[in-house]
Amino acid sequence: MVKNVLLEIGTEEIPASYIAPALEQMQKFANDMLTEKMVSFCEIKTFATPRRLVLTIADVEEKSKDSVQEFNGPSVKAGKDANGNWTQAILGFSNKHQVKPEQLVIKDTPKGQYYTYSKEIKGEKVTNILAEIFPAIIQKIYFPKTMVWESSCLKFARPVRTIVALYGDKIIKFSLADGKIKSSNKTIGLHTLTTKPIVIESADVYKETLQNNCVLVDQQERKQRIISSINEVADSISAKAILDESLVDEVNNLVEYPTAVLCKFNEKYLKLPPEVLITCLKKQQKCFAVKDSVGKLTNYFINVRNGKSDNLDIVRAGYEKVVVARLEDSVFFYDNDIKKPFEQSVERLKGLIFQKEIGTVYEKLTRIKTVANFINEENKLNINRETLTRVIDLSKTDLVSEMVFEYPELQGIMGRIYSKVAGESDDISKAIEQHYWPLSASGTLPENILSAVVSLADKIDTVAADFAIGLEPSGSADPYGLRRMAIGIVRMIREFLPETDFEKIIDTALNSLPEKIKEKDTFATAKQRLVKFFWSRIENIYENEGYKFDEVKAVIIPSQKLGLKVLGDIKKKLDALQNLRKENSFESITTIFKRASNILNQAKKQKLNIFDVVKTDLLKEEPEQNLYNKYVVIDKQLEELLSKKDYVNAINKLNDIKPSLDNFFEKVMVMCEDENIKINRISLINYITEKFNSFVNLSSLQ
Repeated sequence: MVKNVLLEIGTEEIPASYIAPALEQMQKFANDMLTEKMVSFCEIKTFATPRRLVLTIADVEEKSKDSVQEFNGPSVKAGKDANGNWTQAILGFSNKHQVKPEQLVIKDTPKGQYYTYSKEIKGEKVTNILAEIFPAIIQKIYFPKTMVWESSCLKFARPVRTIVALYGDKIIKFSLADGKIKSSNKTIGLHTLTTKPIVIESADVYKETLQNNCVLVDQQERKQRIISSINEVADSISAKAILDESLVDEVNNLVEYPTAVLCKFNEKYLKLPPEVLITCLKKQQKCFAVKDSVGKLTNYFINVRNGKSDNLDIVRAGYEKVVVARLEDSVFFYDNDIKKPFEQSVERLKGLIFQKEIGTVYEKLTRIKTVANFINEENKLNINRETLTRVIDLSKTDLVSEMVFEYPELQGIMGRIYSKVAGESDDISKAIEQHYWPLSASGTLPENILSAVVSLADKIDTVAADFAIGLEPSGSADPYGLRRMAIGIVRMIREFLPETDFEKIIDTALNSLPEKIKEKDTFATAKQRLVKFFWSRIENIYENEGYKFDEVKAVIIPSQKLGLKVLGDIKKKLDALQNLRKENSFESITTIFKRASNILNQAKKQKLNIFDVVKTDLLKEEPEQNLYNKYVVIDKQLEELLSKKDYVNAINKLNDIKPSLDNFFEKVMVMCEDENIKINRISLINYITEKFNSFVNLSSLQ
């Protein structure tokens, strides 16, 4: 008979960011431990609220599976003495397992023949197994920060108050913290309504029982209730809530029984920029802003209460009071900021540290100008120099504003807003905001070349500076977000400057750093490490875009020899390679070029000196003569195609040379006895493979 299993860890309120990782761990631990114990089950699910982490396991057998355990004893050689009597080693092994030596079985192993004993292990009651693994799961969960409370020795994200552990309707009995926390079938419903224990009759009725006590334990169901409840109250005023997905997820981890509450603030606060209003509502009170039917921000907002729809007037008044206080602060910040001239803000950047070893943000602006002007001139972009300088001078001024100090996520946005208030042009204002773009690895790129150049210069300066002082990412650690930044750089170069020499830009950024930085040991190898770092990001980008691993390798390997130049060609080569891969001939092409690669590797091992040119007088057999003649024709064609960057037709030349290669390998002995002829044939193979490998490494293909 199978039954469902439940484990609920009831706690005080867990930080929202802790919940998802904890659930992943619980699921993995349970799966691994049950599998190890040979317990048969169907499906593991996890649920959570701010006050409980839940694990359910469907269709769990009453007992673990029977098994056979094998024990290895002494070797056959050590089993008997010279007289044929059992040795002490064998007798000791037999006594340990309570069997006679004659009952032992000889088994062949890689190390020789050994005496073994096999024992049948009967399955164990699953309740006993669960009583063992559940405490282990609870204690293994990792949290960024843990607490130890009262006299308990248990470490957890927040104090554990209840543990429900059931196999069907049977309590799985265990305890933690020296018996201070015991499992039971009792939990707590919505804590704001009652602290009276709720009895869970069985694992099967857990969700239903909690829902009847105002707890929606399924986070997906709870999320849908949040969204539908918000939309319902917004519809009541013919408006639409701004359903920020990250905010919905955060609220979902803050409530157990969501109820949307429509609130209102004075219209005078609508003078604030919409971005400020939305951010203030989101950050300070986890509220959702509301737009009218034409998309204009209204003076309504929606909060999500943790509880029923009782006494909503009192609840609403409390929310409105707190929000108004926060909006007053925002008005104060905004009014103060717009009173200050931009030039004054630029001067204040002299006191704002970019990185303590490198200097101030003001000094960074000088380096950004150097890199940006180089990009502009090197690529003949014809961006107005005065405009470019103005954007860079004003790009960081919002960092010293009161609004950005309170809401750092508004950097760039406030720069755009304040620059417009100060009378700057749309182009300059947009570039000030967009020089921070992309905000994430997959974020939106700047809209135009002006914004892109400033963004590139800013980000390249940051990455180069951090590498120069040894602050590059290591392992999974990337505290300065350099991987994300580097991906943004590559994406922008690919989009806006596909023909640029990226290494020259890196050189400019490194050379612009303070002299004291150039004296560091880490500076000497900074470029080498940077180039390697960027190539890794390039690989990552294309693999994430759906290109196969071996395709990316095949294109990246020859590209690396050229340096970080003409990054726009990489996608063209990958697309050409993908097209070839769709053809029936692809597999045979890769096979024959792998054969060629193996021969060349063998030649290297033998330290054979390949000829500088193929010696036609040594081409004795017709197949090799035909191959050479075909290669000469294709070589000229490839030169022309590659000069035009026609990679589709260039790669398709593989189909042209394949028949001659097939015939050559079928009828010609490459490794013949005549040394000169052998080397000449190897040279012919080398010249052909090297030509194609100059733009696609065929040996990398699988």
